[in-house]
This record gives sequence, structure tokens and C-alpha cells, in this order.
Amino acid sequence: MNKFILLPGLLLLVAILFTGCTTEPSAGLPLVTPVDTTPIVTPQTPSGTVVGNPLTTPGPVEISIKASPEKYIPLMSSTVGIGLTPIYTGSVDVVYSWNTSYGYFISWNAPDGKVNQLGDTVETTNETIYWSYPHDDMGKEKPPVTVRLIIKRPPRVHGGSGTIAWKDIHIDWENTDTAVIEQT
Repeated sequence: MNKFILLPGLLLLVAILFTGCTTEPSAGLPLVTPVDTTPIVTPQTPSGTVVGNPLTTPGPVEISIKASPEKYIPLMSSTVGIGLTPIYTGSVDVVYSWNTSYGYFISWNAPDGKVNQLGDTVETTNETIYWSYPHDDMGKEKPPVTVRLIIKRPPRVHGGSGTIAWKDIHIDWENTDTAVIEQT
């Protein structure tokens, strides 16, 4: 390679690297902020009158929980617990996060009868989950129950997920052992 071309090329590269690389104004001059010269286009009606674009604010997300049956005791043979199904009006994929102040959740696949006890906190994409309480607690005084559903966006690869909405339902007791959904 010709050394006469290499030296000026290196000097040019160094000059390019050092040009405009400072954030401090030189010689007390203020930094120049670039100005956006993109023209603003205002919608107009055919008569030429200016029309504003209406702002749209997303409405509140409607959420409720369908509970069935409304009364439950572990001796019932027709179900493994109170079925809880979220009623959600949103249109994005979500994760249902359930937690309870007493008892536990169960997944139940009715066609094959497979029952899995899940614990007092569960995250799932399945809509229906069941709530029950320990058979050993029958005949004992039990606390009022709050079941909370939090609907969230699924976690993303680079972090972040967010609560979309949440809803509580309450369960009271009838005759010590019958769990009854509190009507709101």
C-alpha cells in the first residue's frame, strides 16, 4: 500500500472521529439543537375548515368472576370445589394470577377426571380454576375468605409485564363447613 495515501487517510479518520464529538459548547457558544422541519399537516374538511383529531382514551377494563356453584362443601361429589372463571373484556393475551387468603386452588380436567392441587397462589393461562379447603378443617371455625384475581400481560423476554385489572370475591361460611359466595 502506498504510504503517501495511508498517512493522509489516518489523519482524515482521526479528524472525523474528533469532529463534533464533544457535548460541551466550544468557546462559550450554546449548543445548537436540531430543529424538526417536518411540516405539520392539519386535517381539513372539503370546505377548508380545520378539523381536530378526537383523542381516544382507552375505557376501563371490565372484569368479573363467575363462581359456580355458589355454595360448596368438600363432601359434594359433583365438583372438586367452587369453579372460578374470569369474565374479561380485553383483547390481549393474558395471564390469570389467583391468590386466596384461605384454602387452595385446584385444576380439574373434567373429561379425564385428573385433579391437581395447586396451592394458594397460582398463575395460569387456563380460564377456569377451582377453589377448595382442606377436608381436615371440616367442623372447625374458618376465617372469611378473599380470592383475588389479577389479570396481567405475559412476561416479556426483556422484562416487564403489567397488571391490567384485578377483582376480589369473598367467601363466607354457613353452618361452619359450607362455603358460600358473598353476593355483591
